[in-house]
Amino acid sequence: MKVMIAAGGTGGHIYPALALAERIQKKEPGTEIVFFGSDNRMEAKLIPCKGYRFYGFTMSGMNGGMAAKAASLFSLLKAEKYCRSILQKEKPSICIGFGNYISVPLIKAAHALKIPTMLHEQNSYAGKANRFLAKYADAIVGCYESSLEQFPIEKTKILGNPEAAQAADTVWDPHVLKTLGLDPKIPFIVFMMGSLGSSSVSKVIDEALPLLHSDFQVIAAAGRSNDYHFQYRSNERIKIVDYVDGKMMLKGCSLAVVRAGATTMAEICAIGTPSILIPSPYVPNNHQYYNAMELVNASAADIIEEKDLNAHILADTINALMLDKDARVTMHENAAKLGKADAADQIIDWIREIAE
Repeated sequence: MKVMIAAGGTGGHIYPALALAERIQKKEPGTEIVFFGSDNRMEAKLIPCKGYRFYGFTMSGMNGGMAAKAASLFSLLKAEKYCRSILQKEKPSICIGFGNYISVPLIKAAHALKIPTMLHEQNSYAGKANRFLAKYADAIVGCYESSLEQFPIEKTKILGNPEAAQAADTVWDPHVLKTLGLDPKIPFIVFMMGSLGSSSVSKVIDEALPLLHSDFQVIAAAGRSNDYHFQYRSNERIKIVDYVDGKMMLKGCSLAVVRAGATTMAEICAIGTPSILIPSPYVPNNHQYYNAMELVNASAADIIEEKDLNAHILADTINALMLDKDARVTMHENAAKLGKADAADQIIDWIREIAE
């Protein structure tokens, strides 16, 4: 079997695709996996470094005025022609798109050549690319029940995010706390706003740190590219760092304060981490808010929208949850019910069925 995958733009699209590819190679060692993506974005470096063959092409999203949209349409047609020529040479068993406009030319070309196609939608509110491509897909994988309302129900299954398996398999190592100078015997909370961080939220976290109770520890991951510099200085109880292993932190913490990106949501549910979600309002379709509400409506998390966020609200919410173990146990149980640790295996089974 040969699987061709289009994934790119952001880590939320790329990492689930890589997680699926890794799982396929473990379950089906003879399977060849080839990736498509932009030749000038993060996937062009990241995917080849993982050992996969990669076809890169230039394409832009359908944003801007009439001139920009005309240029985008031209780049789409050119990319689709390129994909068609590659597919005729490679002859894959199936083509899979993980969202983002970069998936459009591959899935359209595969459909035209009668090659089986699958889409994976990571978010509660589907992106434009997947909504557009639904008519060209033979199968659509969603992570939330809301996908059944947005895609043709007869070809949609709610199987989850392939990254869930990696999160569920994470084993907590207390030594991580020791390396930071923290006590493994004392509960801790973790703040993670993504690899790039968030200047606006980081400022609120900075102001909230002195307001937190002293009977738990704190790890605040600022983000490597965050423009905001914390004024609060690390001490024996609170550590401010650039980066942490997200899955490891979610496994060991008593409470996580995080954004509501698709991958983070999948990891929280797979592990069952109690959480306070601060969805980014700066993403397309406000999809992080809808992701967050899936957990909030299931009593699996709390939410603070960024427009309502300040140091006192954040500190009060954290302190209340850390003092209420029953509330955190309820969050853990309800998040775990939403977790789909076998997502990758379920998707692979469906790939086999479609590709045969």
